[in-house]
Amino acid sequence: MRALLSSLVLLSTLCIGPAVQAWTLQGQVVAVVSGDTLRIRDDRKVQYTVRLAGVDAPEKFQAYGQRSLDSLRELAFQRYVTVEGTGTGSPRIGRVRVEGRDISLEQLQLGAVWYASSRAQALPEADRQAYAAAQEDARQRRTGLWRDKQPIPPWDYRAGRRK
Repeated sequence: MRALLSSLVLLSTLCIGPAVQAWTLQGQVVAVVSGDTLRIRDDRKVQYTVRLAGVDAPEKFQAYGQRSLDSLRELAFQRYVTVEGTGTGSPRIGRVRVEGRDISLEQLQLGAVWYASSRAQALPEADRQAYAAAQEDARQRRTGLWRDKQPIPPWDYRAGRRK
């Protein structure tokens, strides 16, 4: 009987999989680390590093890296934000909103970041499509990093630096 019960528990765990932990964080942005990463302090004075869901910013020494950081600083620094995410780990990855506005989407519209599907997996399909469309619109308008004739995605830039 005990072996049967253990088998059923194991089977249900394999079929259902691990539970996805959703979380919400509210606080003030106390630092802008890069064009896609913020440091947020909650009302208990605990600080969290949060990466914007769905986007990847140019690296600091990459073309448009400083402009991307400046853009995010303008949108979020010292403002109160709400972050919704899933999963655990550090840094946390989540959708950041300032006064109801999706900051990842705004960064994409400004041509300050790249859409990164690998960081958008927890977002609803409609949001992933909106992010991809915002990037394409910025590219068509040649806004921000899209002014370059051949902009280099940050993941390719990082891979090149590792070689």
